[in-house]
Amino acid sequence: MKRLVRRRSRAAREAAARRARHFRAQLGVAADIAIRARRRALAERGDAAGEHTGERSPRGRVTVDDVLACAHQHFGLTSVPREEAAAVLRARYELRGCHRDLDTDAPALAPDASRPEVSGT
Repeated sequence: MKRLVRRRSRAAREAAARRARHFRAQLGVAADIAIRARRRALAERGDAAGEHTGERSPRGRVTVDDVLACAHQHFGLTSVPREEAAAVLRARYELRGCHRDLDTDAPALAPDASRPEVSGT
């Protein structure tokens, strides 16, 4: 009987770990969607204004609220901790090299120590 209890608890731990990985993956995709949408808006704004003649190209800003909105809209995630969304946004921001054309508020909200590992493609 004791062995059965261990299997159930191990199965529950494994299921919880799978759910957490799935949740982080959904947040990563939501951050990618927010980044892509902001870059697309920048490109359209640049095209509408014509080529910049000697000016610096405009910068956009992707926020944690953008990621939360994408997570809610695309995946139905309603109770996402802001710190976790900020950590995922920061990881994706650095992975995608967004420092060239975007700003973000994620570093102010996401502590360095609790940054989750997010794999990119």
